[in-house]
Amino acid sequence: MSSKLNEMPEKNCNEYLKDEAVVLKAIGHFVRLKLLLAIEMKRCMVKGLVDCVEEEQPIVSQQLAVLRKGKIIEGIKKGNTIYYKIIDPTVKQIVGILAEKYNKS
Repeated sequence: MSSKLNEMPEKNCNEYLKDEAVVLKAIGHFVRLKLLLAIEMKRCMVKGLVDCVEEEQPIVSQQLAVLRKGKIIEGIKKGNTIYYKIIDPTVKQIVGILAEKYNKS
């Protein structure tokens, strides 16, 4: 990894790392991480996520908004129901690793 960083112009490397730090900060929040795991392990509508992560609906909605704003998840509307999926490939990979680890416990 360090050879790739050394090959990048410093400004581009710093911009890239700042963007990644924002994403890591967003997924590092306890409730958002629970939501991402729930979304990755099964497609859930908001009501299902509330039950799954055992948080109040306003908290879940607020944290989903943060993840949507960060372009980490997107909602897919089917009828009156919105289902969420992870759209950031790096986050999907990280959450997949955590879900695998969680399933082994």
